[in-house]
Amino acid sequence: MAAFALRRRSPWLIGATIVVALVVVLGLRSCQGQVIEVDGVTVLVGEYDGGASDIRAGGVLEVVGGCLGAEGRVYVFPHGTEVVDEDPLTIDIPEWGEVAVGEEFHVAMGSAEGREADGASPGSFEIAGVDVPADCAAYDVFVAG
Repeated sequence: MAAFALRRRSPWLIGATIVVALVVVLGLRSCQGQVIEVDGVTVLVGEYDGGASDIRAGGVLEVVGGCLGAEGRVYVFPHGTEVVDEDPLTIDIPEWGEVAVGEEFHVAMGSAEGREADGASPGSFEIAGVDVPADCAAYDVFVAG
């Protein structure tokens, strides 16, 4: 009788294991960075990093070298940032809200990658889980926390 009960539970156990594995895989994928293309402009969204600074950075949202940024820097926006409109290009930044090109915003301060300062020739590179395109990599890149 015990062997019969074990055989009947096996499909349920296998099914439950598959469901748990899918949830884990999909959960990990949602933590990755994104490169979003909108009408010739690249929006870089960093991978989930689990923490943020209390110090704020930002400025007026603008296109810098083909990517969104501010103050002449390309920005890798915080995980969860989404494009909400294409005309005018508008993004929704977690803990800030919606901001369109030409409007002011602030994000938690993260790190900066100075391409000109280190003498590196412009070329694409990876930071915060996203590949920064070569045109954008010619500028300083700020990773929001």
